[in-house]
Amino acid sequence: MRFTPTKNTYKLTPEAVDLVSEDVQSFLTELKAPKKNILAARISVEEILLDLIGKYGADFEFTFIKNNFLGKPYITITYDGEPFNPLEKEGDEEFGNWTSALIQNADYTPSYSFNRGVNSVTMRFSKKEMNPIFKLLIAIVAAFLVSLLRLVLPAESISFIENSLMDPLYNAFLGLMATIEIPLVFLSVACGIIGIGDSTVFGKIGRKLILRFVVIILLFTTAAGIIFSMLFTSFSAVSEGSISLKVGIEMLLDLIPSNLIEPITSGNTMQVVLMAIVISVALVLLGGKAKTISSIINEGNGIIVYIARIICKLLPVFIFIVLLDMIWSDNIGVFLNMWKPIAAFVAVLVLLFCIMLFVVSVREKVSAGLLIKKMLPTFLIGFGTASSIAANGESSECMHRQLGINQRFVEFGQPTGGVVFMPSTAINFMVCAIYMAKYYEINVSLLWFVIAILICSFVAIATPPVPGGAIAAYTVIFTQLGIPSEAVAIVVALDIVFDFIATAFDGAFLQLEMIRQADENKMLSFDVLRK
Repeated sequence: MRFTPTKNTYKLTPEAVDLVSEDVQSFLTELKAPKKNILAARISVEEILLDLIGKYGADFEFTFIKNNFLGKPYITITYDGEPFNPLEKEGDEEFGNWTSALIQNADYTPSYSFNRGVNSVTMRFSKKEMNPIFKLLIAIVAAFLVSLLRLVLPAESISFIENSLMDPLYNAFLGLMATIEIPLVFLSVACGIIGIGDSTVFGKIGRKLILRFVVIILLFTTAAGIIFSMLFTSFSAVSEGSISLKVGIEMLLDLIPSNLIEPITSGNTMQVVLMAIVISVALVLLGGKAKTISSIINEGNGIIVYIARIICKLLPVFIFIVLLDMIWSDNIGVFLNMWKPIAAFVAVLVLLFCIMLFVVSVREKVSAGLLIKKMLPTFLIGFGTASSIAANGESSECMHRQLGINQRFVEFGQPTGGVVFMPSTAINFMVCAIYMAKYYEINVSLLWFVIAILICSFVAIATPPVPGGAIAAYTVIFTQLGIPSEAVAIVVALDIVFDFIATAFDGAFLQLEMIRQADENKMLSFDVLRK
C-alpha cells in the first residue's frame, strides 16, 4: 500500500482524540490489518491521548505522524515537555508496567522514548503479506521445476550452477544467521532478565506469572524430550552417556570464558548465555545506577530482532536452494522423511494439551468441550497465519469475554505470554534436535539431553514471535549440541510447517494457563467461564 506521509498538530481536545482515532482506524483498514488488531490499536491511541489530557490539560498541543521506515508503516504521537510516559501505570504493584521491554518487540504495542525535550509514543505495524505456506509451496514447486534442467543441461553446466551460484548464496544466508546469532542470544537473554528482575517493570503477580511460564516450558520440554528419545533413539544411547564427576566439572568450567572476547570469537553460545545472565543480574541489582545501560540493551534487542525479521524474508529463496541441491544430490529422501518428527511433534502437543485441558477442566469445574469451543477461533487464526500477533486481538477478546479472565490480567498476561510463553516452540526445537542427532549418529548422552532441554527452552523464549523467527535459533541449538550445520538447511526447509502448528498450540496453552493463574489471583469470573 502506498500512502503519503502526514504530520499534523492538534490541541488536546476530545474532538482531536476522536479525529486521530478514526485516522488510525482508516490507516490500518487500508493496510488490511485484522479487525481485532485495528480495534486494539485505536483503543490504545485513545487511552494514550486521554492520559495526556489528564496530565497537560485541553490546551496542550501534540503532533500526530504517519510514515513508514523500510516499508514498515508506523504512527507516532509527539509532545514537548518534561519526560512523561503515558504507557506506565503508576501505583500498580501487582502487575507493574505492562509495556515492558519484553513486550515492546511485538507489533501493535506502543513504545515510548524521550529525546531532547520531546516525548514520543510510537506504534509500528506490519503490512499484510502472502501466507507463509504459499511461499513454501512456491519454493518447493520452483525447486522441482528447476531441477528438470538436469535433464537438458550438460553436467558441467549443472556443476557451475551449484558451485558458482547456489553454494555462495547458501553460505551467504548461513553467514547472515551466524552474524546475528551471538548478539541475538545475548540481548534476548539479558533483556528478559532485566525485565523480570526489575520491580518497577513487573510487580508481584507479573513476576509470578512469568516464572510459571518458564517452569511450564521446562517441564513440557523435558516430557517431550523423553518421548522423542523413546521414538528416535534408544534408552541405551541415553544411559551410556551418564555424566561422570570429571565430565560435569569440565562442562561447568568450560562455561567460564577466559576473557570477554572469547565467547564472541569462538561462537560458544553457552558462554554468551552465562555472560548475559551475569551482566543482566548485575544491572538489576544496580537498579537506577545502571538505567542507561539497561535501556541500551533493551533498544539493542529491538534492533537485532528487527534485523532478524528482515533476514528471514529471504527464507523462501534459501528453501529453494536447499531443496534444489537435495534433488540434484539425490538426497531428497532426507527432506521427505521429515514427516516423522512432524507427526511426533503433533502427537506430543495433542497429548500435553489434553492433559492441561483435563487439569483446568477439573480444577475450574468447567466442561472440556466448552473450553475447546471457546478457544477454537484463536487456535484457527494461529494455525492459519503462523503469527501470534495476528491472533492477539481474538485471543484477548476470548480471554476476557469468553473465559472470564479479568481485563487487567489479560492486558498484562496476553502480550507477555505471547513473547515469553513458547512451550510448543521449545518442543519443536527439541524434536528437531533429537531427530537430527539420530540421523547424524550423534551419541545422545544424559549430559547432551540435559543441555538440549535447557538450550531449547531458553532459546524458545528468546525467539521473535513472527513467521520465520526460529531460523537463527536452529543455528544456535545445533551448534551447541554438535549437530552439523547441514542439518539447519534440512530443518529450515520445513520450519514454516512447524511454525503454523506451534503458533496455534502456544496460543491454546497460554489461554489455559491464564485461566489457572487468574483463578489463583482471584481475577476469574466463574459465571462467564462456565456459561
